[in-house]
Amino acid sequence: MNPSDPDSFAALYRQYLPAVYRYLYHRVGNVAEAEDLSAQTFTEALDGLMQGRFQPGGSFPAWLFTIARRRAADFYRQRPTAPLEEHPDPEPGLLAVLEAREDLRRLKTLLAQLDEEKQELLRLRFSAGLGFAEIALLEGKNEAAVKMSVYRALDWLREHWDAENG
Repeated sequence: MNPSDPDSFAALYRQYLPAVYRYLYHRVGNVAEAEDLSAQTFTEALDGLMQGRFQPGGSFPAWLFTIARRRAADFYRQRPTAPLEEHPDPEPGLLAVLEAREDLRRLKTLLAQLDEEKQELLRLRFSAGLGFAEIALLEGKNEAAVKMSVYRALDWLREHWDAENG
């Protein structure tokens, strides 16, 4: 990528913004903050590209999500608590809405029981949509270890979800 080429960066921005935003939203739980942190992430990435901090041949997504992770950490250092926003649900029927909310609440409760490392792996895999190889680079682990950790976390969630349902 040529950092002085605005079209190249614009293409990267369009490609990765949805994943960066989803990742940050799941970290901070607030639409406005996630949008702000996404903008900060891409501003820092552009500055880094212009200053040669991205190593050619490196993984751009891993580098970008390292920046996003730092932005989220800075957010929590500055604001120890970040309230979750309530999102209005469409009206498919009151019962369906209530069931979906209850399922979401149960899932959040189960996720909170995982250690922070496993929560982060699941956020990177499912919220950010990163592949195992990219997560491995980001985490400094081998790909097989990342896969195993993700699958174990998912198995644990399945077991506990099923146990609650009888």
